[in-house]
Amino acid sequence: MTLPERAPSAPVEVPKRSLVGRLVRWALIAILIVVVLFAVAVLNNNYSLHRASQAEFTAQLDRAIDSATTWIVQQPDIQGNSPLMFMIGDMAHMSGDPRLRSYIDTYLASPRVRQPGRPATWYYAHWADPSVPLPIIPAADVPGLGWQDSWFTYATAPDRVPLPADSHANLFSPTKYSWGTRTHMQLIALDIYRHFNGPTPELEAVINPVAEGVAHDAYWDFRVSDSYEQRSAFILAAGRPDLVRSRWIDRILDNQQSNGAWNYCWYGWCRGIFEFRFGEGDQGHSTVQAAWALYQLKYKHQDWIKEHYQ
Repeated sequence: MTLPERAPSAPVEVPKRSLVGRLVRWALIAILIVVVLFAVAVLNNNYSLHRASQAEFTAQLDRAIDSATTWIVQQPDIQGNSPLMFMIGDMAHMSGDPRLRSYIDTYLASPRVRQPGRPATWYYAHWADPSVPLPIIPAADVPGLGWQDSWFTYATAPDRVPLPADSHANLFSPTKYSWGTRTHMQLIALDIYRHFNGPTPELEAVINPVAEGVAHDAYWDFRVSDSYEQRSAFILAAGRPDLVRSRWIDRILDNQQSNGAWNYCWYGWCRGIFEFRFGEGDQGHSTVQAAWALYQLKYKHQDWIKEHYQ
């Protein structure tokens, strides 16, 4: 018996994914990859699988300091940045290195400082050499100093710089600023205040939360750019070595260039989140800050080294 033939069934059509669907899928995959890479970068920024011995770390620290100092004293352009000269003055005071002392003497003999009719330039000199006397800055002149110099000169000698009340409130606010401004303006100003006037209850009430905020930024920002060295240096100057992770210092040391300097940018990614630049950038700015952090560890925070390197 012959069965009747069945009519061929129509092929089942598989619905094609829409272009929008494919784009959404690719976007989700891309986001997942970025999240994973970011997580890996943050872990690498804060934790290390290998810890150098204390002898190894100290040897690397000494080499880094020596090569950085050799590079710095060959860069006269750095003398055009008075806050950097404050850091170099502190390094010279800590170490007694004759190379730095000679560099400061050249700076003090230059027309950059102690200019007639410009009292702020005497503060520039004082930052590098505290023996330089400080004039009173008239109240009428303070607004013309700009944000940075008005804060920094006041922090040097509060009794000689009549800082306006609103500017004073901003400087001593523990919560007003975040990210970059908190680091490269507010914390360094508070560091200068602490350096020349010592700790006070008013200062400690603001410098501690500000330093903690900067340390929080350092935890997440894995780019070894100019801000990276800056954060560790400024936190140490605030008297909070407990906030500095050994991994941050390891990465600073590992990113020193063969000539003793540090690059301003990290693989073209610079201090700002959306700041990109190729080339060395302002190595002087990065190198002085990195060196200042390392000098502080060597000469002021030996206990930190002993705690983190056995």
